Amino acid sequence: MDFGDGSKDGATERAPLAVAAALAVLGLGGAFLAFAMSRQPAAPAVAGAIETTSPASVEPGVAAPAPDIGASGIAKEPAPPISPMGATQPAAAPVSPTIDSEFAEAFGGPLRVKPLAAAPIGDAGALAPRLKPAGDRAGAAGADGTAVLSLASVWMADRSDRPPPFFYISDLDGGRGRAASARVTDGDIADAPREMRVTLAKGETLVDALKRAGVRAEDRNDAAYAFGKVYNLRRLRPGQELALTIGAPARTLFQAVSETDPPPGYLMSLDFRVDAERRISLSRNPEEGYAAKEFLTPLMTRVAAVDGRIDGSLYLSAKRQGAPDEVIAGLAQMFAYDVDFQREIFGGDEFEAIFEVRYDEAGNLVGGGDILYGRLKWRSRTKEKGYYRFETADGGGRGDYFDASGESARRLLMKTPIDGARLSSGFGTRRHPILGYQKAHKGVDFAAARGTPIMAAGDGVVERAGPYGTFGNYVRIRHAQGYKTAYAHMNAVKKGVRTGVRVRQGDIIGYVGSTGRSTGPHLHYEVHLKDKPVNPQSLKIATGYELGGKELQRFKEERDRIDGMRAAHANSRPEESGLLADNRAKDEAL
Repeated sequence: MDFGDGSKDGATERAPLAVAAALAVLGLGGAFLAFAMSRQPAAPAVAGAIETTSPASVEPGVAAPAPDIGASGIAKEPAPPISPMGATQPAAAPVSPTIDSEFAEAFGGPLRVKPLAAAPIGDAGALAPRLKPAGDRAGAAGADGTAVLSLASVWMADRSDRPPPFFYISDLDGGRGRAASARVTDGDIADAPREMRVTLAKGETLVDALKRAGVRAEDRNDAAYAFGKVYNLRRLRPGQELALTIGAPARTLFQAVSETDPPPGYLMSLDFRVDAERRISLSRNPEEGYAAKEFLTPLMTRVAAVDGRIDGSLYLSAKRQGAPDEVIAGLAQMFAYDVDFQREIFGGDEFEAIFEVRYDEAGNLVGGGDILYGRLKWRSRTKEKGYYRFETADGGGRGDYFDASGESARRLLMKTPIDGARLSSGFGTRRHPILGYQKAHKGVDFAAARGTPIMAAGDGVVERAGPYGTFGNYVRIRHAQGYKTAYAHMNAVKKGVRTGVRVRQGDIIGYVGSTGRSTGPHLHYEVHLKDKPVNPQSLKIATGYELGGKELQRFKEERDRIDGMRAAHANSRPEESGLLADNRAKDEAL
């Protein structure tokens, strides 16, 4: 059978239909394309925010984002150029004055553009922190206007707590700005650089940490060399953190498939925060090697206050009020001549402190500063003393503490030369724990953990340091007015403490141990007056210094200024939250 003629006739009949369908599809596509091109797109939200900002509201010297073509293919309108500082230009009419007024009312000023880069050391004020100003709820002001923060108070958020509308220019271009290339060598596949944090382990050096992070040997050595120019590598300690940016070499597709080992890491940058104020940044040079720079973060200093009743210990009670550790230690050191904190502090005793606190650029509390005033009411509130900080003319910028009459808090000798110890044996005749018979005990024993620091009880000159018979490791110091102090059974004498060396009160001279004739780790402490042993616990020594003349007048002015802060803090108590007020009422009822 022959079907050739029928097939030709069917194809001939369908050809016009196929042509008509193709023309219809092309026509509809052209119509849709013309419709899409004729539509006017809405301006992005960020662009609208920029249009509402008048040129005068933008900080001089900060460039606006350059016009570009977005991912949608729509060109943005270029922003008018910014005039240099001091130049005048005609004011452009804002699109919506209402939005400008709302920003000014909400944030105290117009919308501003934040600069791109942080400033290194020397650019004063470039990194000034933004902190909430001290208001009625934030604290109280003294007579001289100095605001005092109540760290234990609860603050209610208000409009001033909203962050100001700062943004980076890079936020406006949607990430389309030119980024630093992570390509190290030519190839088809370039992996994006990865960021990671490495914590230094015990006994680990900078080179060891970089090796553990996968950085190649050449970069490890070059980075350590550049880092060592601005910071002593021996000062790195376990637990410190390194922020690394590591790039990988570009590879061909064949290399990516065939290689089994990870590619070597190229160190692009390293950041290391030394402390709250200092930061070291290491970056790769365009040619070779690395460049390290040290940046300084300015800290803002404020004045804060804490007070309350002691429940358990001074440290725990002050910590609950928000006091930093260094402030609590300084408060205890201030009363080291008057109070035996292991035996004379009872529940319900009172404490108060006015001190400086420091904040970083993010508004985080990073530590405390000088203690301006400290007060303690101890022995079931039967004894009370308060001391003011004051710098004398011959003090070399070093402040000392004086009571309200100008009498120094310092004594010739401290009452206890060790912190956190308990009295295990007193002064006088006792049964010797090793020899087993009655024997005069010419000092007192403080039981403490091995390695606890031992301080010099007063200024003086070291007469003896090292092993001394049954006393084990031993130090004896000669002081003024015929006094001498001795410290025995040390685990070790501090390096540098030797015969003839002058020490200051509070300097660490050794560490608690159990050397010599001893049954356990403790400090045997003796005080001799004109070569005769005396009881350190009952010793009465006059103060070392008393102000007079012009110094006394200057001190009284400083005392009145600090008292103004104390009064302002006391007057702010009725504004505390209900919970804190209830707690204070319970404390007052004790």
